[in-house]
Amino acid sequence: MDLIILNGNVIPMTPANGREQAIAVQNGRIARVGANPQIERLKSAGTQVVDAKGKTVLPGFIDTHVHLTQTGLSLESARLDKAASVSEVCDIIHERALQTPPGGWVYGNGCAHWTLREKRFPTMKELDRVSEGHPVFITSATYHSGVANSAAFRVIDPDVSLEGIEKDRSTGEPTGLFSTDDTFFEACRKAFSQLSDEEIAGLIRSAARFAAARGVTTLHCLDGQFIAGDRDVTTLQRMQSALPIHTLVLFQTMDVPAVLKLGLPRIGGCLTIDGAGPEHTALFYEPYDDAPETCGRLFIPEGEIRSFVKKAHHAGLQIAMHAIGDRAIDILVGAYKEAMEAFPREDCRHRVEHFTIPTDWAIEQAAALRLALPMNPAHMTYWGPPADAAMERRLGKKRVDRAYPFVELCRRGVRVSGGSDSPVTPIDPLRGIHAAVNSSRDSRRVSAEEALRMFTVNGAWAGREEETKGTIEQGKWADLVLLDRDPFQEPEYIDEFQIEMTIAKGQVVYQRAGQNE
Repeated sequence: MDLIILNGNVIPMTPANGREQAIAVQNGRIARVGANPQIERLKSAGTQVVDAKGKTVLPGFIDTHVHLTQTGLSLESARLDKAASVSEVCDIIHERALQTPPGGWVYGNGCAHWTLREKRFPTMKELDRVSEGHPVFITSATYHSGVANSAAFRVIDPDVSLEGIEKDRSTGEPTGLFSTDDTFFEACRKAFSQLSDEEIAGLIRSAARFAAARGVTTLHCLDGQFIAGDRDVTTLQRMQSALPIHTLVLFQTMDVPAVLKLGLPRIGGCLTIDGAGPEHTALFYEPYDDAPETCGRLFIPEGEIRSFVKKAHHAGLQIAMHAIGDRAIDILVGAYKEAMEAFPREDCRHRVEHFTIPTDWAIEQAAALRLALPMNPAHMTYWGPPADAAMERRLGKKRVDRAYPFVELCRRGVRVSGGSDSPVTPIDPLRGIHAAVNSSRDSRRVSAEEALRMFTVNGAWAGREEETKGTIEQGKWADLVLLDRDPFQEPEYIDEFQIEMTIAKGQVVYQRAGQNE
């Protein structure tokens, strides 16, 4: 055997729901699961032995919604999520500008502009005063809006007549803000295209290492769209076998022939039908409570959505698209239903990314059509203590009561998988599991087993990889995470648990400092 784990509290996450003590690994796969004496007999001279010392061993976590290159970039960028005011944002940018070589871009990430004292982004002019001549581009915490200083704005060179290019009311000049998905994503393409292929590869490696340290052994990578030429997708494909963990590529494009040419079995990701709540661009049937002039935005026309879904479905691809508001979700689910009825196909597992505030009809259809729902339980734990309160101000209590309906979805047997939406919120499955187990709302609070399944069993199913991942069974990948505590025994403290070790493809890819193998 290449590796054995002894003295563990092994939770295989199989239907039998039992416990084991030990695991044997050979050639990256699980060779046997059983009691200590059975596994210890398989040890040979070259076997690596991990003494789990009674700690919990689970299937490696699967994060089913990550923007990998943007995650790597966020790890290298100026972090703005702790700023409380525009002046604090500007101070952070100024400090980063002083550390940046001449001509280099300054990227800022995670600006929760709606929580700042001024309830807005800094303006172009405010950024100009602190940028030391560098191009500066800041992304919001939602990744659905952003702002540029003058130097970056000139490189991005947007069509200033577009609705999403904010103008100063007194002068009519652009403020630097890109407030809609179409304008913001185009700005990202121009700003992030300054990265070289080598820099992109470094960001991907950094993000993969970060994920491994949080117990993740598989990432569903929603890339493309944000870099001209989709160099992030092609770079990731070249690097996959050399990364410490598994990656599954979702190419964010509507170009079906391009995806087929790359040999990918799935298409899409955050192809944004609508936007996000804080920007008032998530699409609802009813107006926003705090912006009654709008119900949100539909960024892809309904006819184009239906046409794309039919084409991709007929080509045999698994489809993934972003939908947050109730109307957007209904439009996407309706398109999936129409395509599946026109071209019957078994076990499609089309995905609705986020599925945040669905109608009862959408939930019913998600169950009937066996849709995969990569959702984001940790979203409600960020951006201010009472995140629900901010959401209620925007949408009202009735709609917020319908958000993240994990209990109803689990009751109906819908496969909810866990995703961080990184860099929107960090890759951290324990945070997501804790949020789902310990929600303040009954409609979101599920058992430890149900929450763990989101990031293991259901994650494997969403990627069509349940035969090789998601449980600890003979023949599956030796993808494992060791925790210092048992989530079934201490569910209220899951966010305090420590990742002791991560094993992916049979190799130790992360070990907490001070822990013996």
